[in-house]
Amino acid sequence: MPSPIPQIDTDVLTVVDLVRRGRASTRQQLAQMTGMGRNTISSLLNTAVALGLIAPNGSGPSTGGRAPATWRFRQEDGLVLVAGVHSSTLRLAVTDLGGAPVECRTLPWSITRGPAPTLAEAAARLRDMVGPLDRPVWAAGASLPGPIDQESGRPTAPPIMPGWDGFDVVAVMEEALGVPAVTSNDVNTMLLGHAVTLQDQAHRRPRDILYLQVGTGIGAGLMSNGLLHRGADGAAGDIGHVRVTGNDAVVCRCGRTGCLEAVAGGVAESGRAEASRRTALSGPRATARLLAVLPPVGLLLGAAVGARPEEVLLDGGLGSVLGAAGICLMIVGHRATARMVSAATASSSGVDEALVLDLAAAALACGASLPGALRALGEALDEEELAVAGRALLLGADWEEAWGAPDDEAWRERRSRLEGCLRPGWEDGASPAPLLEGTAASLRAGRRAADEEAAERLAVRLVLPLGLCHLPAFIVLGIAPVVMSVGLDLLGG
Repeated sequence: MPSPIPQIDTDVLTVVDLVRRGRASTRQQLAQMTGMGRNTISSLLNTAVALGLIAPNGSGPSTGGRAPATWRFRQEDGLVLVAGVHSSTLRLAVTDLGGAPVECRTLPWSITRGPAPTLAEAAARLRDMVGPLDRPVWAAGASLPGPIDQESGRPTAPPIMPGWDGFDVVAVMEEALGVPAVTSNDVNTMLLGHAVTLQDQAHRRPRDILYLQVGTGIGAGLMSNGLLHRGADGAAGDIGHVRVTGNDAVVCRCGRTGCLEAVAGGVAESGRAEASRRTALSGPRATARLLAVLPPVGLLLGAAVGARPEEVLLDGGLGSVLGAAGICLMIVGHRATARMVSAATASSSGVDEALVLDLAAAALACGASLPGALRALGEALDEEELAVAGRALLLGADWEEAWGAPDDEAWRERRSRLEGCLRPGWEDGASPAPLLEGTAASLRAGRRAADEEAAERLAVRLVLPLGLCHLPAFIVLGIAPVVMSVGLDLLGG
């Protein structure tokens, strides 16, 4: 069983952090920055060295007496394994001790598969990632999209994690990876990362932070007076499943009704749509990557069976001509494939139009007037044109005049669906919410169909560079030199 992660004195952490950020490297500098005595600093440095966090770094410049000893943070001397478990993806990373990523991977994964399969998959992938790296692994961590009891590291009644309640995540990770492990709520983890970034940039630790995450779910992280506020059961900031009054008919994916996350369904749906898009295109993209490595694989296989294809390709004659032709085919095939993949995976810039419609519906459902909703949308989306239209309506302009007030035809065309959904509500007095929600749902359904079509079209189009470039390059570089090498050996023998 791995040793537990030690509880380190805050003064030790202060000294280590100053060394890590490059703000102090000698005893004198540390004493000046912290206000502590030199003997205290020496004791803290000895503790940090014993923990393996810092190491001697030679001597600094002398100021008249003996050159002072300097210290460095052991950032590159160890690795940390990180697993970010989300509702529809696994995000895995190997970092150095300073948090800088060494390797990252993302794969589609449903959290509804349960804790045991999820953690087993994460551990297997992390072991595969760390295998080629010749550095010791110090610890592992996992972030989960639900409340976490900090003392035990177990999820506590997570709304969207069936089967995870009370599961001993830490014990399973430690057994699978052989290192001490910790776990935390995903938004709290992001908050702490953001706080460290702010500290590194401003050279002072932020005191109070409200970190709001809006994606496939809605959550918040709270820092007060420099300390992370988790709550008694780890649920502080878990606002996605707070009940919103007046929305009893809206069913959330957690099974309850009226949850904020469900009421703001457009946000969640946008996240799920993007995840679905990535999943649909993952197969063709993997195919494209496979095609690109075929020729080098052919060369390696030839060398593995005892042939000498490199001698043929570097003979200065026919073999060199074949090599040049093969390389040209590889380059052309790679560029053509990359262009096809880029065109298929390109996403539109700006805010999702369906989300804009959902935000308008939410603003109206909360009691905002239509002009007020337009002004709020304008501020949220940084589109002054919407605010202009809202103000024009308040000043008594009719709909055509108000919507034509912004002198931007391209903007009016981009927001034509929003205008078409809101107009009946303004002119006839009917609630525009059903039309807004229906149009948003239709847009998302159309986008899902378009993404599936794009994936199918990409898979078909990849046949062209495969047949014209990658396979000929494989034959020219991976097969022909091997055959020629074997033939020359037979003739020579």
